[in-house]
Amino acid sequence: MTTIGVLAPMSRRPDVDVLLEWADVVWGVDTAAEAISRISSSAIDVLVTEASVAYLTDDILRMSPESIGAIYAIADSDGVFTWAQGLTRVTAVRNVADVRSINSVRATPATITAPVEVLEPTIEEPTPLTGPPPRVIAVWGPVGSPGVTTTAISLAASCAQAGLSVILCDADTRGASIAVALGLIDETPGFAAACRLSGRGELSAEEIRRIAMRVERDGSTFSVLTGLPRASRWAEIAPHKATAVRDQLITMFDVVIFDTGFGVEENEWIEDAPQRDGTTRALLRIADSVVAVGSSDAVGMARIIRGLDEIRDLCPTPVLILNRVNKGDAGEARDVIHRFTDHSVRLLIHADNRGGIEDAIGRVRSQSAVWRELAVLVGLTLQTSRKAWWRR
Repeated sequence: MTTIGVLAPMSRRPDVDVLLEWADVVWGVDTAAEAISRISSSAIDVLVTEASVAYLTDDILRMSPESIGAIYAIADSDGVFTWAQGLTRVTAVRNVADVRSINSVRATPATITAPVEVLEPTIEEPTPLTGPPPRVIAVWGPVGSPGVTTTAISLAASCAQAGLSVILCDADTRGASIAVALGLIDETPGFAAACRLSGRGELSAEEIRRIAMRVERDGSTFSVLTGLPRASRWAEIAPHKATAVRDQLITMFDVVIFDTGFGVEENEWIEDAPQRDGTTRALLRIADSVVAVGSSDAVGMARIIRGLDEIRDLCPTPVLILNRVNKGDAGEARDVIHRFTDHSVRLLIHADNRGGIEDAIGRVRSQSAVWRELAVLVGLTLQTSRKAWWRR
């Protein structure tokens, strides 16, 4: 009998009764982390899940066919159904009854051909890597320009100076600024172009190399996918397309850094409505590490405290840094964060009399220890030489 695991909210409980008519439902959970724990203990033939980024996480999608034979995502609306269809290994269905009919068709050839031996080399191929997999880092901050862009650029420059291949993506749907900050003249917004290509199924390494711009600053070189020239074009960067772009980039670069917008609002009152902040929410969810940037003045502290609460359910505990901190205020700033949140300040960027991106990149050299510490906090290990610590 087919063994099934269910990953969905409690509202899907009636669907389990339908599945029990023809299969053995071994468990039902409402978090991806618990599902992974169950699957790690005992493989299942089928995973039935809600079509949502909260459940179809990267960790779920990366699990081998030996752990999950098939993944069926139930999508009630047309927009979600189309999104689920674009995910690798996922079969989108309209209702739980469709799972039985589709799975029965697949079961017979799968039993005859026994493709496990064919898939095995593909599954095992990534193991020869000499180090950790590429890191995806999202840099976020609340409204008020706390220094998200300068932080993202400085982190990219620091990683590039250590010899890592780095791409910096401007995914801000409310105020993209990396191109302007770096003095880049781009006829086509790079990140939006990559999203369009992914939507057509035409995104490739060659296309990324064609649309990405190369930046050389202060001895470091990294790639950039520039952002939207106008905030009104935010619909060009859809969450599922941005996720597909990420999937391509991690096959090409050691470090992928996203400069995200401040908004994380979800439009729940209109079904299938485009989500202006959907891309930011998606990138925060799929990032390996999130850097939250706040400023240490009174208004900035209030905003970062509220902002940390808003992104609480979107990502693991972020690496919190405070920017433009006066040395005399450092202790008080740490105390305020500790008093009003369950976070702690991991890094302080002290204020000085310099300004602009050129000075920010110069600061990577003059204050290298600070930025190397941030790299460690987000899971990177920077060597003193320019030789990369791993390559694909």
